[in-house]
Amino acid sequence: MQISDSYIIEMLFDRNEQALSVTDQKYGSLCRKVAYDIIGDYEEVKECVNNSYFQLWNAIPPARPKSLKAYLCGIVRNVAVKIGRQQRNYSAKQTYFSELAEIFADVQNVEKTVDGKMLTVYINEFLSQQKEVNRNVFIMRYYYNCAIRDISLSLGVKEATVKTKLFRMKDELKKFLLDKGYDI
Repeated sequence: MQISDSYIIEMLFDRNEQALSVTDQKYGSLCRKVAYDIIGDYEEVKECVNNSYFQLWNAIPPARPKSLKAYLCGIVRNVAVKIGRQQRNYSAKQTYFSELAEIFADVQNVEKTVDGKMLTVYINEFLSQQKEVNRNVFIMRYYYNCAIRDISLSLGVKEATVKTKLFRMKDELKKFLLDKGYDI
């Protein structure tokens, strides 16, 4: 029987250490995949996921995320990027943010720009207006850092379809941001 996210969150609020092993059983493989796609080293992935669980433990409470999966993947992604930078083997190619670089004026700081609060609001608004499949493609590529092949397999669509959707969505996002008055 699968334990619900809300139950895991309650376990974390109760400071029940079993919550971390249950979280690992439920989301461990996803966390390792997200970390590996950014870091590319299995030993570092183990450290990243363990650090992420530690951060999750410290964040809940007081945080009460609506989606434990998204919250945890965000932590893993941030920890993985930090580890990658510390190793000095991190490059923009390892996170697909470089594909969004053409939208933004300061290509060197694309990641910093994408993490900006105002831009986050705009991107969330943009994604809320997209069809579910398009939204999933965008999130899998730019948030979970999935390869086009993995997105294709996961969603059951052709790789060419994924590429086309990403191309069109980048163009639509650029237009959307310009319409919002965002300085690109």
